[in-house]
Amino acid sequence: MTRLPPAPLRDRITRALRALQKDAPAALAEPDAYDDAEVAAMLRQIGIALVEIQQPTQLVRDRLLHIARRYTTKEVRVVVLPTVLLIQIGAETHEIESSTRGTTQLDLAGRVDAVAELAGAGAITPRDAIAALSDARSMRHRFGPARTILGYVLTTLGFGILINPTWASLSWYVLLGALVGVILTISSSLPALTPVAPAVAAMVVTALSAGFIAEAANDNLLRVISPPLVAILPGMSLTIGAMELASSAVIAGASRLMYGLTQLVLLLFGVTLGLSLIDHRSAQQMSPLMGEWTFYPAIVVIGIGIYLYLSGPPGSLLWLTAAVGVALVGQQVGELFTSPAHAGALGALLTVPFAVIAARIRSSPPAIVMLLAAFWSLVPGALSFESLGEAATDDAIDVRALGSAVAAILSIALGTLVGWSLYTTWTARLRRVNADSADTSN
Repeated sequence: MTRLPPAPLRDRITRALRALQKDAPAALAEPDAYDDAEVAAMLRQIGIALVEIQQPTQLVRDRLLHIARRYTTKEVRVVVLPTVLLIQIGAETHEIESSTRGTTQLDLAGRVDAVAELAGAGAITPRDAIAALSDARSMRHRFGPARTILGYVLTTLGFGILINPTWASLSWYVLLGALVGVILTISSSLPALTPVAPAVAAMVVTALSAGFIAEAANDNLLRVISPPLVAILPGMSLTIGAMELASSAVIAGASRLMYGLTQLVLLLFGVTLGLSLIDHRSAQQMSPLMGEWTFYPAIVVIGIGIYLYLSGPPGSLLWLTAAVGVALVGQQVGELFTSPAHAGALGALLTVPFAVIAARIRSSPPAIVMLLAAFWSLVPGALSFESLGEAATDDAIDVRALGSAVAAILSIALGTLVGWSLYTTWTARLRRVNADSADTSN
């Protein structure tokens, strides 16, 4: 039999573990203590903020209903779409909000999630929640343009090492990443240019690469241009759309998938336009790879790049890098058993419990911050773009390439759904056990 540590030692270990965990907030008042109009306005602000930070609509709806039970005993109805939110409390109080803004700014997402966590415990008044969310949604990027561009360069370099690790291509990844980073930074300050910025960036990067970079790097064109364009690929929209469809959120999933596909088609149009301007499609022999050891430095480089480019919260660098590592190691292990297009399922499956459990530690950022960083690193969009790019630039449509693109998206959506299902089942049973224990003790 395994002998347990002495009681004093167990007590010290328990106290040490509890000291590492975040304190659970306490409810401020019983349900129905606040005016229905204030509660509805708070739910509207929380819901639209969660939609803006790229949360699946079915999860937003479930979270709003959970929060509502802390503040009212009346019937609450919630309708969540990618750009519209409707709230009804009882028969008289209604709230409607719309927003076409979407962001992956991590410190903003962390602030929104923190307010939602307090509301989920009933630990904040509706008026204070509305004020906190208004401040959070107006947050500026933590880092200036120079460091943001540097973050994009590092992210490009990391994905380049991950996707196509050749010595000859490294300097070109840096150059192209800086160029796309400048284009995106300029377009962010000029909203009229935002819709066309991805296509313009794809055209410029493709024209330069087709003209001389692919030959200088002695590499395939699509392998050179995929890493610099990774941040503007709609992988997040495509994956969330697939998740929503699988969860029976048909309208939300179909509209988000159409949005992602439209963005992907615009990027491919930019690629083909760049090729037509230069008219250079000669195939290049692939340069020798750097070696398998590059996988681990790539994780660190991507983590630092995401922290800078996506404005990570203070003190979150190690946690973001760890989340990226869990996702990529899971994907790497998945490739031992299945194709690269399907391996993302294991990475996504492992990321969800890691982020949710790690978020309980006092020094960690919210789970949503780590999940956004991890989903970026899985790059379903990069694989989709490279596969569809081959189909678009070749003379004949490659059905196998199209299948790889679809499989990459669905595999990550499936892994995420399974991860969330296992976690919610486990936490629900844990709550029941705790409740039963409390009743027994009383």
